[in-house]
Amino acid sequence: MEQLKVTPSEIFADGSVKVRMVVRNVGELPAQVTVGSSDNGGIDGSDVLTNHCPDIFDIAEFSASSSNVSGTEPVYTLSPDYRIRMNWELTQDTGNVPLNGYDCNLRFQVPFEYSVNAFRQLQVKSNPDVQGSEELSAKSSKGPMKIEIQAIGSSAPRGAPTFLEDDSGDVRIQLENKKPGEDSSYTGVIELNPPKVESENVGFTDQCPNADDIPENGKIRIYEGKSKIFACPLEWDLNQGGTQVPSIRGQVFAEADYTYVKDIGSRSVRVKYRGN
Repeated sequence: MEQLKVTPSEIFADGSVKVRMVVRNVGELPAQVTVGSSDNGGIDGSDVLTNHCPDIFDIAEFSASSSNVSGTEPVYTLSPDYRIRMNWELTQDTGNVPLNGYDCNLRFQVPFEYSVNAFRQLQVKSNPDVQGSEELSAKSSKGPMKIEIQAIGSSAPRGAPTFLEDDSGDVRIQLENKKPGEDSSYTGVIELNPPKVESENVGFTDQCPNADDIPENGKIRIYEGKSKIFACPLEWDLNQGGTQVPSIRGQVFAEADYTYVKDIGSRSVRVKYRGN
């Protein structure tokens, strides 16, 4: 968040408040931001301004633009370092204001939606003397959520993703909400459905991720600096079409669509009694 300005912070009855916000995609991938629409279909920024005290204020006007789109749209696609600028006008027309006035905490958040994927190659050999692959590739996703796939139980030194036929091994799918530098006020929660995990030339002994590791509501929440790990036991067969092969190369893929919810916090506005 680069700017959040609410003016004025105190008004009398029948007054108005203007809100200006500028946010930037500090992730390493393109993101979509849905600003939100009203019940009648108009664009009002209600997915960002999550509480405007509707019993006190009405959203009279909303406008937005981004680094690459000049007009107000319900959804913006932001490349890294692209910005959205949003403006609201809130009007107060509840009639009589009590002597103690009204207080409203305007609440803000920005939901950045990302898609990420990762993969890891691994191999299984019939015995240690078999000439295997010297190079096995791996790719981890970029942030703010990082997916990394690790091979565990390897027979090769230093945990290289090489297994022997009689080994038992698994892969661990780690989802990490990458923590920024210490000088940053950046905070956010990642929300997602379980990642989609697939394999090629190797398999899983059970569902991956395992249903027991998934919350009842099906939603995974990862807070700043935290991670979630799924362990998926592997299985393989070196008998290919009735012929025993000396080795096989397999791959494990993981992908996820997630929402990074940047909590902007609240700003207080007071409606004062005008008097006679």
